Amino acid sequence: MAEGEGNGGTDPWIWLFVVVLIAAFFSARGGAGVGGGVKFGSPSQSGTVEEEIRNAGSAPAPTPTFPESRPTPAAPGASPTPTTSNVIVTPSKDELTLQAFGSARLEYADEFVQFSAPVQNRGRVVITGITLQNSRNESVKIGTDESGNPISLLPGERAIISTGQSPRGFNFKLNKCSGYLAQVKTYSPSISNFCPHVASLQQARQQSEKCQLFLERQNTCRTPLINAESDIDFSCSAFVTEHAHYAGCVKDFKNDLDFDAKEWRIFLGRTSEFWSNRHEDIKVIDRFGKLVTETSY
Repeated sequence: MAEGEGNGGTDPWIWLFVVVLIAAFFSARGGAGVGGGVKFGSPSQSGTVEEEIRNAGSAPAPTPTFPESRPTPAAPGASPTPTTSNVIVTPSKDELTLQAFGSARLEYADEFVQFSAPVQNRGRVVITGITLQNSRNESVKIGTDESGNPISLLPGERAIISTGQSPRGFNFKLNKCSGYLAQVKTYSPSISNFCPHVASLQQARQQSEKCQLFLERQNTCRTPLINAESDIDFSCSAFVTEHAHYAGCVKDFKNDLDFDAKEWRIFLGRTSEFWSNRHEDIKVIDRFGKLVTETSY
């Protein structure tokens, strides 16, 4: 009789494999679970990244409200100073620029346009509610973040607005851990494959030398595959399961000053082409029907 047979013994590698599979599943979904989950990616009211546990049966996302304020004019001769307290809800063409990327080679899932907020802006520009219109007079509005809150761009930030559907199911802001998202989903344009290395964590130094060597050999933004050939102990595998994925990375680094990237990913949710491959006239219209800017290619 094999060891453990008949007394309830179980190969520890089977349990380890199950644990890793569960962790990878939640990581791939951005922490989403049945009836609830963890959301990451949008600034909270305090200006940091939210980590909120959603309860089952939570209320629908609220209708976004738009603050009616504009930046205070600078004193004569003074240099403009960006501030997050100023909100621009009806931007001019100087406060919100548009770049178009038309190409005969792009399928609808790969086409996108880009909004940029110049560094000279003296406040955040709200882009939720802005309408994009093509040369066929078709139009689509910019939506909210995953919490139903208006999306805004700080001076120097940009928003990539893709025609297709979001691989995550919502619009989100990139951060220094976002490279993990591309491990199981395809994004166009691609997300930078650069994340904090799991071996750089202070807790990693408390692991065995063999474990530290294993961690150092791993690529960034990738959850290592753990099996019997990994040749690491249970403590090391538990460390990987806790830290080496998107949700774990966010938990470890969300308080870093450079955690938030300066780029939003916004999706129009279409299943067909919106911009012409060769020639297009693009109009940007604010939520009051006023033309903000336009461009052609």
